[in-house]
Amino acid sequence: MEVFAGVTVDEHEIEERFVRAVGTAGQNRRHRATAVELRLNLHAVTLPLEVRQRLSELGGKHVTREGVLLIVSRKYRSQARNRAAARGTLHALLQKAFEPPTLSDLQGHEK
Repeated sequence: MEVFAGVTVDEHEIEERFVRAVGTAGQNRRHRATAVELRLNLHAVTLPLEVRQRLSELGGKHVTREGVLLIVSRKYRSQARNRAAARGTLHALLQKAFEPPTLSDLQGHEK
């Protein structure tokens, strides 16, 4: 996955699986695995340490105790749309994690 020109995350570092979506939105959700889970192990991914730390902070409750960032999308009825939504979320988080912290961000952590 390309984050910026020349900055990529190897596809094999992103674990992807389709699961059954839950909820009351008709038969399709109960019988087909349309929801997608993306997992990115923050300890194993080939990113600079500062970026991994910011990604962990940005992920918040979506980062497991083992340091795996978990992104789930079940908004749409199709695997393709849920996959695109989850990958879009991951892409946005990666771009934000690559941004250097601002002075106000640094002062907020000192409190």
